[in-house]
Amino acid sequence: MIAVSGRAPFAPLGLARRGAPFVAILLIGFVLFLTDAPRHWAYFAAAAAVAALALASGVLAPWERLPGIATVAVPLAIVLSIALLREGQGGSLSGYGALFLLPTLWVACYGDRVQLLIVLAAMLVAYWLPIVVIGAPYYPSSQWRGGGLLVLIVGLFGLTIQQLLFDLGAEEGLRADAERRLREASAYELHDDVVQNLTVAQLALAVGDGERAQSAVDNALKVGQGIVESLLSTQTLEPGSLVRRDTDHDPS
Repeated sequence: MIAVSGRAPFAPLGLARRGAPFVAILLIGFVLFLTDAPRHWAYFAAAAAVAALALASGVLAPWERLPGIATVAVPLAIVLSIALLREGQGGSLSGYGALFLLPTLWVACYGDRVQLLIVLAAMLVAYWLPIVVIGAPYYPSSQWRGGGLLVLIVGLFGLTIQQLLFDLGAEEGLRADAERRLREASAYELHDDVVQNLTVAQLALAVGDGERAQSAVDNALKVGQGIVESLLSTQTLEPGSLVRRDTDHDPS
């Protein structure tokens, strides 16, 4: 399935701008670890190492040579990092569950639906597995309900975001196609203007009307100049910008 964003999530161009908000919030989570107890430094160190490795791979890995599904490894590693950070400060009582929104929102914005479902499944495991392995009081049975509902809600919003991005991409495609058709229509119209003016010039020369022939040739040159300027222009055309003006040529 093609990514709804239409681009590789870790493409170098714009990666810093795309990733900065997510990284900033993740760093805030690590800083907040220092402000409360209990603090199990082994889990903190493991979480920091996993997060650092994930972020570094997002920047340095040769993603263009890897299958698209491989990019889900980075958000999955962030899920693991958050789970370790959560365990290091009291489990479900730490308040770090909200950080699981980061990798899911990243995939919602820059991944595809398969990747989103994978990350949601990992998030569910991160919530439910500690209930089985560790249990109360750090992971009470209420987390079955809380984790399940959170995954459902995040999944709903993630799928909605992806659908909105898909619709936006489709609209952009339709607009680009409309602009291309408008350019083509204008090109044909300008071509007809050139032919019309040159025909007028030929007829004027045939009857000895040099002044009229010169005027028609001048108009043809102006239209030709307009064609060249249109081809060289790199600006996005606004609707109506290719409408022919009456002053472009002599209609007679």
